[in-house]
Amino acid sequence: MARITTPVPGYSGQGPGNLHFNNGVAETDDEAIIAYCRGAGYGIDADPPEPEKPQIPDPREVTTTVVGAPVRDAAVDPKPGDFRPPVNAGEANPHGPEVYAPGLPGGGLQPTAPAAPAEEQADGQSSLGRPPQSEPVAVWREYAASVATSDEERAEVDKMTKAELIKKYGG
Repeated sequence: MARITTPVPGYSGQGPGNLHFNNGVAETDDEAIIAYCRGAGYGIDADPPEPEKPQIPDPREVTTTVVGAPVRDAAVDPKPGDFRPPVNAGEANPHGPEVYAPGLPGGGLQPTAPAAPAEEQADGQSSLGRPPQSEPVAVWREYAASVATSDEERAEVDKMTKAELIKKYGG
């Protein structure tokens, strides 16, 4: 007669082959049930089963074959120009709890756009004289009116959206 213990300590109820477990223990002399239980992680006789720990492979240690154009993941291989890469990117397992995204654009006090272009100065003005894209539409209308070349063009400035002003005068 073999003593079988469940992988779940203290389990009471039906088990494989109609075994009835009481407080995690059952007995049988059926070799087929014993073989099944041994392969399924049950303890046989006095050997309690070792609980399985889920193993999450670190993708940086897995060998893969790239098919097609290679894709770069900022969580695995961050570059200095990446916009808001995950926290701890490139330092920890990208699928583990230590690597996480800083949040969606527009959430909290985080920036919602990449850093200003290199020609933009510390006071927010660009070296070209135009306002940064983050300025309100009124500032863009004032700028567009100052660089417009005709009265008709100045009249159109008041009807244009911020996106239209940036497209026409921002670049």
